[in-house]
Amino acid sequence: MRRTRHDPYARSAQPAYIVIRNMQHHVIDVQRLEAAADLAGAMAAAIERLSDEGWQAEGGAKYGFVFIRREAERRLLMLTERDPYSTTSQSFDPFWKPRES
Repeated sequence: MRRTRHDPYARSAQPAYIVIRNMQHHVIDVQRLEAAADLAGAMAAAIERLSDEGWQAEGGAKYGFVFIRREAERRLLMLTERDPYSTTSQSFDPFWKPRES
């Protein structure tokens, strides 16, 4: 059986979102990225902006997400193609893609 590798930073024809959530998965901040945007650059810029605000990444964002911490507060910074404000039924899956019609 062959394993596939998901590249969270691959350019896409769909818009993407950089989302900050608290540990209860409530959306705190959203940045919408247009289709074919430089996702790796946008994620790096978000991490740098948060670092300037006193947040510290707990690791690398190789897989399209990273936990960030400032004092005792912890959040999840993630890149996803799923609109975080979508009202359709959903489970937590950062790699979900909408069906093409």
